[in-house]
Amino acid sequence: MRLLLAGCFALGLAAAPPPDPTECVACHDTIDLAKFRTRTHGKLGCVTCHTAITTLPHAEKLPPPQCVRCHDHEGQDYANSVHGVARKQGKDHAPSCMTCHGHAHDIVPRNNPASKVAWKNMDATCGKCHDQEHLKKLSTRLPHRASRMDLKKMPGK
Repeated sequence: MRLLLAGCFALGLAAAPPPDPTECVACHDTIDLAKFRTRTHGKLGCVTCHTAITTLPHAEKLPPPQCVRCHDHEGQDYANSVHGVARKQGKDHAPSCMTCHGHAHDIVPRNNPASKVAWKNMDATCGKCHDQEHLKKLSTRLPHRASRMDLKKMPGK
């Protein structure tokens, strides 16, 4: 047993620490680290989401981050939604997390007026794919969906 623990301890010491975000932005210079640190995911290390990165430099082609690793409840809601079912059926045009919420590096809480999913921005966000007639039809059912999605009642509705 002691030998097993000693082996595990030695492996832990040999493992390289995850790269510091400043190392990442040395190559990924399109990321404004100061701005990112003010965003919802800004306190996370890069490899928290980009789990395929184990060494630097990393592989050129990486799998996309899986939001459901941390957002399981929301992932289940999405999977059962019209959009999630369409994506499962192979309809690549169906929205993903990033389609509605924006790039993970830029996400702010939904109560922030700059959020793509803040109530005042929902028509613009959904309107990227849906016409006004469809949005009007959706708005009559949105209060029910909002309660199901654990959102507060829409202002003015």
